[in-house]
Amino acid sequence: MNMIEPNIHPVVVHFTYGLLTLSALSLFIVALSPQGAWRDTLRHAGDWMLAFGAIAAIATVAAGFQAYYSVAHDAPSHAAMTTHRNWALPTAATLLVLAVWRFIRRAEKPGLLFALLFIGAAGLLSVTAWWGGKLVYTHGLGVKSMPQVTGDGHDHEHEGDERGDASGVRSDSSEGGHSHDQEASPENTGSDAPRSAAPSSGEAQGYPSTPAGVVEAFGAALKNGDAAMVERLLLPDVLIAEGGGAERSLEEYASHHMPADMAFTKAVEITMKDRKVIDGTDMTTMISSSQALGAYQGKTIHSQMMETMVLRRVEGQWRIAHIHWSSAPIKENHEH
Repeated sequence: MNMIEPNIHPVVVHFTYGLLTLSALSLFIVALSPQGAWRDTLRHAGDWMLAFGAIAAIATVAAGFQAYYSVAHDAPSHAAMTTHRNWALPTAATLLVLAVWRFIRRAEKPGLLFALLFIGAAGLLSVTAWWGGKLVYTHGLGVKSMPQVTGDGHDHEHEGDERGDASGVRSDSSEGGHSHDQEASPENTGSDAPRSAAPSSGEAQGYPSTPAGVVEAFGAALKNGDAAMVERLLLPDVLIAEGGGAERSLEEYASHHMPADMAFTKAVEITMKDRKVIDGTDMTTMISSSQALGAYQGKTIHSQMMETMVLRRVEGQWRIAHIHWSSAPIKENHEH
């Protein structure tokens, strides 16, 4: 097990940002200031911070590459990681050049050109840091699981979620539906999770014997708030994905989004429109299209939805190995 999970990059990057931005500000003030004892003191402080910041920048880039090739991620977060890297490399190179320049002329007062270039490089560093924060707070990289928060002032009505909700229960921003991430998130994926009708009477009392029965039982278990049945139907390593995000285990899903899925599914009516089956010996894929209609937390839900479930036969029982949900709003009574 690593001493720091998933890597040390988030630790060293704070030294880089703090030292270099303070150094840039200090040397800029020195460049604009008249001769004086305090100016010489600030110059020495700025030079030392630049030296240590340059060393920290080298460590940060090295740790960043280790994180880039080791942290679990999906396609959208990979694109964001690449953007972060593409900002970080030229920014680090610029800062190292400035550090060498300043080291060579450290006995002199920094010139205005140097100071302006250093301030600009600090601005580039701030943009790079913003992209790094986006990797954690939007894409959830390096975060094992978010706790389900309850209590006054919290519910599951959180509009805007670029990451997409791994549980799949979602609605478009114009209709306001159900999503799960932080309430102040700035973006919205616009999707609701498709749910299926109740299981047939022959399967209601026991474990379903067919893939279709498992899919139907899963939807019914969510609607009925039957957590035990949901957990029976999902494999421990189930992957539940939507909008570029994913929950990668039954434990993660059960501790995070499952209760909210149950509340939403109970609040709306799901009408099945079509289902296609891709059969296999021990692996079957069920692709279902449906519509959701109703109201949830004071907002109207009217969406068309797609659900893909991959089921695997394990010890004679069909269980869900993967779920992918997507949806789009139905506007002005026009269905697509």
